[in-house]
Amino acid sequence: GMKYFVFGAVASAVMLYGFSLLYGFTGQTNFNALAAGLSGVEGPPVLVAIILIAVGFGFKVAAVPFHFWTPDVYEGAPTPITGYISVASKAAGFAVLVRVFNVVFPVPFQHSEWVNLVETLSIVTMTLGNILAIPQTNIKRMLAYSSIAQAGYVLIGVAAASRLGVTAAIFYLGIYVLTNLSAFAVVILVAN
Repeated sequence: GMKYFVFGAVASAVMLYGFSLLYGFTGQTNFNALAAGLSGVEGPPVLVAIILIAVGFGFKVAAVPFHFWTPDVYEGAPTPITGYISVASKAAGFAVLVRVFNVVFPVPFQHSEWVNLVETLSIVTMTLGNILAIPQTNIKRMLAYSSIAQAGYVLIGVAAASRLGVTAAIFYLGIYVLTNLSAFAVVILVAN
């Protein structure tokens, strides 16, 4: 629990700093106003803000390299809580991630470097999540690594940065919620 708390606090602080940089560049907090205000800002400062924001979202959705908390929390928490954490936190994190990146940094926009960042995170997350799930002997740890890999699959839809990509990511998340809750329900039944 302490690992989750400390890592979550640090990731939230880093993301908040990224958002404060965007506010400093534009003086705005509205997503559409941020997008309009960033049109005059060029170069590395916006990329730094994008990376800092991606760190916070990476923690929330358990993307590599911000996934370290996931196996330990899944294994240590009671199974019903683990099921809730695995779907509610991830679905909410992806909903906000999609909104922020597609509205504040639209792809035809000059600050669309985030697409390459999300693509890279997606590839690494899928690969590492699946490879590390193979040797697991604890079912909850195996589901944790599966959840990490699933985050990579959703990130591909986000990286598409199009209406079709967002639709695919939302559809996948809906199916993910149903199947993951079902998997944890089976774990509860078998454990009892």
